Amino acid sequence: MKYSTIRLIQIACLFFWAVLPAANAHAQGTIDNVAAHAGIGGGITFYNPTNGDGQTSTGFALAYRWHSFHSGWGPTFGLDWHSTDFDQTLGGLNARLGSLRMRALLAGFGYTGQAGRWSVSANGSGGYAFNSFTVANDARPTFASVGVPLVGSDVDNSWVVRPNVAVWYDVFKHVGVGVSAAYLFARPNQTITTATGTQEHDLKADAFELAAGVTFGVWKKKP
Repeated sequence: MKYSTIRLIQIACLFFWAVLPAANAHAQGTIDNVAAHAGIGGGITFYNPTNGDGQTSTGFALAYRWHSFHSGWGPTFGLDWHSTDFDQTLGGLNARLGSLRMRALLAGFGYTGQAGRWSVSANGSGGYAFNSFTVANDARPTFASVGVPLVGSDVDNSWVVRPNVAVWYDVFKHVGVGVSAAYLFARPNQTITTATGTQEHDLKADAFELAAGVTFGVWKKKP
């Protein structure tokens, strides 16, 4: 599912870039009459976990942009969907355990500075992540080979916090492109069950995030 979603976003990005030359001709001269911009954005995010047992990954990012064309404060909304593979040490063996999937809903507040069609923003957001953990196909036989039969692993849902900075360029009236960098704080409770007992701990799922994407917006004119 992760790879099919990314493929759809890549196609959407290529489509928007293809229509820019034609659409830009209709948008010239209108930006000065615009007071606010709200838009939905989609793109690809690259994740680099700070946990040494985590593996780098990519995921789908969906963000809601709402800012004035002059510097100011405003709300932010977004989704953070991604999966991360984790290793685990059990009985002296370090091997792949499985994949953590996070589906986080985020809301926050931030500041945007505007200079022509360029904008730079910084915000802090928080929310709730719906998590699940899938044990790797080779995890059970691998751990069983060293005398630690693995029964399963599970994670709880968790709260998340994400400070973020972004740079956007408004290509024309309805489309903006940009990049952002963020740090995701996430510590879901994880339970690992083996034939010898249960191990419970907070899984450090923090990660640096680098995203690139496109927003398609709805514009409001000055009264």
